[in-house]
This record gives sequence, C-alpha cells and structure tokens, in this order.
Amino acid sequence: MRLKAMLRNERGKRSVRKMRAKGLIPAVVYGPETEPLSINLNKSEVEKLLAKASEALPVGLEIKYDDRSEEMEVFIKKVQVDKVTDEIVHIDFYKPAKGHTMKINVPIRVFGKAIGVEKGGILEIVHNELPVETLPSALIDHIEIDVTHLELGQSVHVKDLRLPSGMKALLHPEEALVTIVVPRGLLVEEAPEAVEVQEAAEPEVIKKGKKEEEED
Repeated sequence: MRLKAMLRNERGKRSVRKMRAKGLIPAVVYGPETEPLSINLNKSEVEKLLAKASEALPVGLEIKYDDRSEEMEVFIKKVQVDKVTDEIVHIDFYKPAKGHTMKINVPIRVFGKAIGVEKGGILEIVHNELPVETLPSALIDHIEIDVTHLELGQSVHVKDLRLPSGMKALLHPEEALVTIVVPRGLLVEEAPEAVEVQEAAEPEVIKKGKKEEEED
C-alpha cells in the first residue's frame, strides 16, 4: 500500500483548519532513528487506505520536499477521529529501525466450523487483535486460528499460537482468544443424563455390600 505526502512547515490551529478545508489531513512520522516529520496527506487517499489497511500492514510513504522526494516504509500507529463528525483529523505513523522491536496489534482471523458449534455451542471471539512486541522482519499482517477441532467449552489460548521468531505476545499465555460457549439450555438438557447414570450405579454398590456381609 502506498501513500503520497507533502512536508508541512506551517504550524498552529489556524493553518490546520485551512489545510482541512483544502481536503488535507495533517500527520506525523516518528521512530527510534527518525526525527519527527510533519506532513500533509490527501483526505480521499487516506480514506481509501484506511478502508483496507490495518496497523500490521506496512505503508509505502512517499514524502515530497521542495527539491526532492523520499520514500520510507511506515506503520499506522494512531488515527484521531473527530467525536462529532467522525472525520479523520490526524494520523501518527511509526517508522521502525533495523534491530529495534515495536509494539503493534496484529489482526486475528478465525476460520473453520467448530465441532462444538455443530453440537449447539456458540463461537465467541474474545480478541479480534493480538498486541505483540516484534521485530519489523518478523511482522505478519494477520494471525489465523483454525477452530474446527474445538469441542463444547474449549478455547484457543495465547499459548497455543505459533508466532514467528522475533515476535512476542503481550497478553498472558492463558488468555483465551476464541472459545466455544455452552448455552445454559444445553447444560440443562445434559444434566438429567448424568443424574440417571449416578442413580443406576448406586444399587450395584449396595448389593455388593450385602453379599459380602452374607459371606461373612
């Protein structure tokens, strides 16, 4: 994904309002080896990008200066939205450095029809994203979770994931990501069966005790 930008020299709320009136969105680029850069983006291009992009997808940013242009790979770190109009008002981009880790949220994609769902359970996705600390070279655009094998009451936990070398999950290993919830009504239906089995087993124990007493 690519995005064109222009270096922004003007500061202050008045200049920002003028830019937005022209269909521009202010943004900033920063990173461990990058001095903060203030830039302007085309609003329509940004909206198209955000409709497809996620925090884990790199963006090819082309910044135009007065006499030259510079290309760099960045990641969307923060998108500020107006609370009233829902319009994008500012974007933060992060430029990673080689050998430096970064914290980012990787989307989770769930696929397959769980055995537990076929038995009446409900698939509950607890987390749509996984916060990770990762090297840029280890970053993936999404994490896939196959739920086909999940029975009633079973879950996929953070510890069950196979993450690339250089990536570490920032959630507890026992944290559930996806689970098959057992509806209350389903539990009520299964309960009588367990009671009947228990009641049928008790007389056998009693008879055995009487037989032993007779032999004595």
